[in-house]
Amino acid sequence: MAPEYTPVATGLKPLVLNGISTYRIDNETLHIDVEEVINNRAQDNTSGTLSLEMWALSQPYEGGDFSGSQLASVSLGVLPGQHSLKNSRYALPLCMPEEGRWYLALMLREWHAGAFVTRDFVSFPQPVRAHYALVLSLDH
Repeated sequence: MAPEYTPVATGLKPLVLNGISTYRIDNETLHIDVEEVINNRAQDNTSGTLSLEMWALSQPYEGGDFSGSQLASVSLGVLPGQHSLKNSRYALPLCMPEEGRWYLALMLREWHAGAFVTRDFVSFPQPVRAHYALVLSLDH
């Protein structure tokens, strides 16, 4: 299904992952579903290039600086102000992290002043475990 762009009402955050975002790992593919990405800025304020990125982090992500392994990313292009990108689905090549226990975070990032800046995120509370067999599984 192709993403759908629609006008939106002004909100508090300039760029938002709205609704439900989910992921599923199938062999070496990361499937990401995002209900909506919103640009709440003024109508004449188009975003910088947006990137949707899944990261494996040693601790649950709560915002701010981070370090970890990027598992996958996709460029969303730019989004006009007061518009949204709805019902997006991506099947992305998975880059496995080092063996260990990881917390996943889906980040909406915007190119700004020469670097990507995290504008919003979804932190998944259930840790996953990377195994030598190149498998990610829920950590029980």
